[in-house]
Amino acid sequence: MKKFFSLVIIWAAISSALYAQTLSIGPQLGFVKSVDADNTTLMPGLAVRLNLLGFGLEGAMYYKSEELQNGAIKTKSYPINLTAMIHLIPLFHGEVGIGWYNTQIDFSNPINSIKNETKNKAGYHLGIGAQLPAGNILITGDLRYVFLDLSSVASVKSDFYVVMIGAMIGF
Repeated sequence: MKKFFSLVIIWAAISSALYAQTLSIGPQLGFVKSVDADNTTLMPGLAVRLNLLGFGLEGAMYYKSEELQNGAIKTKSYPINLTAMIHLIPLFHGEVGIGWYNTQIDFSNPINSIKNETKNKAGYHLGIGAQLPAGNILITGDLRYVFLDLSSVASVKSDFYVVMIGAMIGF
């Protein structure tokens, strides 16, 4: 019986902390793998989250660099994302959002007649996540799939998935 009451108290504390109005800011680190990228890369960034009554909103800016086709194509991107979150149950949420991707595409093959270019495209993302309040620190974890079409290179798919982790300071 003591275990049951302990679990109820812990559940209530987590629920009230989660559904309270909070504003948090802090670093995030993403592990990114584009569909046709050569390797998984890191995507550091900074995010701001506002939680209010079971809903959340996140604004974030990141840096992403990838190589494709054995290094023949290199991309650098500065995604700016806006994500809406709905807390399905305490700690866990679903997310949907839009991002603006300023992407520089460099073609390193000197024989190739394709010129380097910069693209500004919108991308969309869906995901799930969790956030655990620990005092005034919010520990975050998210899994997102990003739909992004950089169609300048017909044979390269630029959609990607990202696993994000973060530690945000609450105000």
